[in-house]
Amino acid sequence: MQYYSEVAFFIEFTIFMRLRKYGGINYLFEPNEKLVGIVPRCVSGFHYYIKIVVYIGYLLFATNRLSSAINISAYNSVNISLWTPSLMKKIVLIKWILPIFFVLPTHAWPYFEYWFIVTSSSIRLANDEESTALVAYVDGIWCLSTCIYCMICYLVTCILIRKNWKRVNTDSKTLAQASAERSLLISAILSFIVLTLNTVVQVVTIVNSWGGMQDLLFIQDLSYPMIDLMYSHFPWALLSTSSVMRKHLTYDIKQFLRTTLKLDDASVNIIRVGPTTSPMTRMTTMRASIK
Repeated sequence: MQYYSEVAFFIEFTIFMRLRKYGGINYLFEPNEKLVGIVPRCVSGFHYYIKIVVYIGYLLFATNRLSSAINISAYNSVNISLWTPSLMKKIVLIKWILPIFFVLPTHAWPYFEYWFIVTSSSIRLANDEESTALVAYVDGIWCLSTCIYCMICYLVTCILIRKNWKRVNTDSKTLAQASAERSLLISAILSFIVLTLNTVVQVVTIVNSWGGMQDLLFIQDLSYPMIDLMYSHFPWALLSTSSVMRKHLTYDIKQFLRTTLKLDDASVNIIRVGPTTSPMTRMTTMRASIK
């Protein structure tokens, strides 16, 4: 579910923000031209719409981490899940429809002005001070609220996992649970760090707007790497905490090299991916069978 919003965010940001900022589409326009109309308004509106969609994804991810910590036995399991298909359908609808009601007031209001300014090196997206401040408030409130909610969820997650570590010491499932809890905690912390950095940028943007927006372009430059992290960090967080995903990725890379370079199995040393159980689980099973 989060995959589609992050891919849409990546495509939107690459085409309408990065290429525009660094002159990738300047050849389509005349130099020193000012473009006023629906296109600048739609570009800005879709950018903030997809950001809110991603924020909702953060909320869902934090809730998922918390629910997994409450029921740690369901983590990495396909048989037990609180996230039923019917619930997921409702969540998807809410995730993609709700942001519209926050974007329309700031971009459909006819008295707000949005325009493109074509320079020799870039195409700047500009708007009047009132709409700039209002958009910054809406974006900042969403970001700050998401950060606070995730902070609470991740804090409770850490407490629950810490309690479980102290409570379980001699159980036969200790090793497997410890591995799952570690993955759960690390993925939660990585996501929260990215969200916190983005929140700092949004707060600075709001504070700067109170002073007349003198350094707004600098803040926009600072926000670019933060946005890159927003739509790209989830796969890395999961990859760094899931041994199953790392195995599958390694196998896929070896298969790709074998097919592309026309190598034999011995050259690539392909290892078939077995059952999706962690090494800790297999070690525990072996010990139990020996006993």
